[in-house]
Amino acid sequence: MGLLLISSCADPPQYSLIPSIEFDNVIFKDVADPAVDSLIVTVKFKDGDGHLGIDATETGDPFNDKFYYIFPNGTFITYKTKRTDSHYDTLPAFVKPYNCTNWEVRTVNSKIDTFYYKANPHAHNIKVQYFVKNFDGSFTEFKWTEQFGYPFCATSFDGRFPILSKNLSQKIPLEGTIRYGMVSSGFLALFSIKTLKLKITIEDRALNQSNTVESPEFTLQSIKRGG
Repeated sequence: MGLLLISSCADPPQYSLIPSIEFDNVIFKDVADPAVDSLIVTVKFKDGDGHLGIDATETGDPFNDKFYYIFPNGTFITYKTKRTDSHYDTLPAFVKPYNCTNWEVRTVNSKIDTFYYKANPHAHNIKVQYFVKNFDGSFTEFKWTEQFGYPFCATSFDGRFPILSKNLSQKIPLEGTIRYGMVSSGFLALFSIKTLKLKITIEDRALNQSNTVESPEFTLQSIKRGG
């Protein structure tokens, strides 16, 4: 996924220190190569101290991707722990969706093992939820991370936009536009002529969440633009 940010600083307006956003637009770009189809959402934002953005290199607390669980002796909780220690038998089984949302197969010290983790909700500062319209007019959330089982685990379209202020310590009010692109080869295959809507939230560096905004209902064809 990629993103483009256009931000601006006004003469000291009085904005809340909790960011606020407004929905602006959503478009779909279907090009010759399906691997680069993209859904692009645009929101307008205001923030009282400009404390927005996470650099791609920031992988430590509080922006780390996952929380792994470790015993006092430094060993990790693994699927073997669940199977052999009754204190941990309530951990989820290695089945869909947990084999993509709570268990990670990885190699440590040349040994493949299955490690228990929880995703850190603060690893991303823009969060996008997908909803699909049902026949009765209601909507059901399409959770990317839960749709497919291991080893075909999909990630969500939550992501990061970079630091917007030239000097975070100055705490300068900011307003502007965030244009956020989500790339997938599966949009048309999964959604075809289905009716969708999106919900978007952003978060500042102090972990304050903005309001959540909702797009109008749309189909991919109705918002299609040239590649």
